[in-house]
Amino acid sequence: MSPALPNFEREVRFALVLYGGASLAIYIHGVTQEFFHLVRSTAVDAEGKLLVGDAELSGTERVYRKLASASDGTVNTRFLVDIASGTSAGGINAIFLGKAFANGQTLDQVSRLWLDQADIQDLLNRDKRPRSLLSSQTMYTQLLDALSGMERDGTENSLQAEMDVFITATDIQGLELPIQLADKTVFEKRHKNVFHLRFGDGENHFAQERNAFLAFAARATSAFPFAFEPACLGDIQAQPFFPDYGNGYATRAFGDGGYLNNKPFTHAIRALSQRSTDLPVTRKLMYVEPSPDLPDANQPSAAPNFLRNTVDALITLPREETIREDLQRVIERNQLIERVQEITSHLDADVKEFVGRLGGAEYQRRTLADEIRDRGPGYAGYHRLKVRAVTDDLAAMLGQPSSVVDAWRREHYSEQDPERSESAFLLQYDLRYRERRIQFLLRKLSDPDAKRKLNRIVATLKSLRRPDATAEAIADRFREAFIRAAVDAEACLDPDARRIFDQFEYYDQIAFPIFYEASVGEAELCEVFRISPRDATSIVDENAPTERRRKLAGTALFHFGAFLNREWRQNDLMWGRLDAAERIIRAILPPDSPQADALIEEATLAVAGNEEDLKRLRETYEVNRKLPVVTRLKLAFAASRILLKMVAAYFTRTRQ
Repeated sequence: MSPALPNFEREVRFALVLYGGASLAIYIHGVTQEFFHLVRSTAVDAEGKLLVGDAELSGTERVYRKLASASDGTVNTRFLVDIASGTSAGGINAIFLGKAFANGQTLDQVSRLWLDQADIQDLLNRDKRPRSLLSSQTMYTQLLDALSGMERDGTENSLQAEMDVFITATDIQGLELPIQLADKTVFEKRHKNVFHLRFGDGENHFAQERNAFLAFAARATSAFPFAFEPACLGDIQAQPFFPDYGNGYATRAFGDGGYLNNKPFTHAIRALSQRSTDLPVTRKLMYVEPSPDLPDANQPSAAPNFLRNTVDALITLPREETIREDLQRVIERNQLIERVQEITSHLDADVKEFVGRLGGAEYQRRTLADEIRDRGPGYAGYHRLKVRAVTDDLAAMLGQPSSVVDAWRREHYSEQDPERSESAFLLQYDLRYRERRIQFLLRKLSDPDAKRKLNRIVATLKSLRRPDATAEAIADRFREAFIRAAVDAEACLDPDARRIFDQFEYYDQIAFPIFYEASVGEAELCEVFRISPRDATSIVDENAPTERRRKLAGTALFHFGAFLNREWRQNDLMWGRLDAAERIIRAILPPDSPQADALIEEATLAVAGNEEDLKRLRETYEVNRKLPVVTRLKLAFAASRILLKMVAAYFTRTRQ
């Protein structure tokens, strides 16, 4: 039986923020596995059919398919992860997740990497003159092999249409960049660096030919000091990922992204402002914190002594990083959206008796003076902002500076001349207005057949946004598409919907200037959730005063614990999946949903394997974190030998 054709009525889109944490990478991998299964459960092929039939779904994918389905079994919700931002351990996992989504691959090879190869005994540096405790070359080779291994299980279908992945790293030397003051230019070094990877719109940074760079980016973001050397690109061609560096990027040394940015929210939040969707969307931002700090109930009240003050100033405080300011930006964005929604919600009654929409021939002869006379002086600002925005969009498609396109527009169009009015300019080039109008209809309508047709129109309009050589060529491409879009849209609307279609500009006159200036992007609220061992409580509640068990082994030995024992790695991967499944379901369903507990039980059972193992997890299971004395001694001896060699090699180099 071939997979069914879904009837998507909405999307749930996730932006992920993945922290660093050395061997906690394995817990994070368990989390990303669940997001992979979530997206796969509703992925579609090029024809819009579900990529995976019900019978082919595995484990938790069956639960996520239920979450996405209406009561009659029709799949009406699509799950997507379109933004990920990661550093260090989280950065590695973000790269693998992006590659799997881009190329329709699985994460099986990545699981083998973490379980079979992430053993500290195999990673110890055997060089005669080591520069780090662990072998940087071995790490790079393992990452590259895992990326190459993913190629064997790919399909022709991406699991989703687009994704942006941001990987932080630290430029050890720093890049001097200019800052223009009122009377001079000064220079400042920038050490924070981000590798922006993406796929969509014909671009794929996760293709096979990019594997060498992807392995470099993964190595660089996780080059934890002392454990690994900083990473240098060498001969790998990667100019597009170093836009500020000119030709000097190949010899730069990049270290762990967590030096300066271990909680990389900024890039994910900024990307929200660049998102637009075809369907009504529910937006979630979920951050993964494998080892959250506990509230300190015994904070000293006395002033610190000189030693404590010095240590805090030089070491402790520079590594502290708060997320309050980042999350405040999300809160302020939500407040702005709510404010605009409240204002526009009262317009339905206000615009019932409005003047009808003008035809194209009449509209293109209207000057700004005509618009102000009929609509009031407030319309002038809206009109000029649309002209400015379209000019910028046109400049981007032509690959020209906005100032050049602005001069061309002023030469060919005028605010006051009806023979070459700016209204004609908007009629020819305002693609985003057409997109906003269809998306406005999609939010207002409930007829599934009309919404399907409107979504096809939006997809056609989006496909128009591509580079071209001249403005005339772009106008020619837009002309027929705009006419066809308007005709097709009106054909699928009943009289009430057509009235909404005609009234759109009254709503846009309020919403567009606010959202444009605030760079809001999609006009939907964004909820924030955390995934950590303390947030998922259905199996083990680490917050309970009587609970002494702890889920993770990777928190031991300064977060390197899971690299010591395969059983510990299996444990952390399992808890990553269990915690993520629970938190994903809680995030998607309303807080009071009667379905939540049953679906979480079904998902945890799918991860645990059977009822008996799930019962054991709840009642008695705890991984044994004690290493045999012999193992500890061997590891300490091997590490001390490497450390002595590192010191000797350092002094040898300094004397030369």
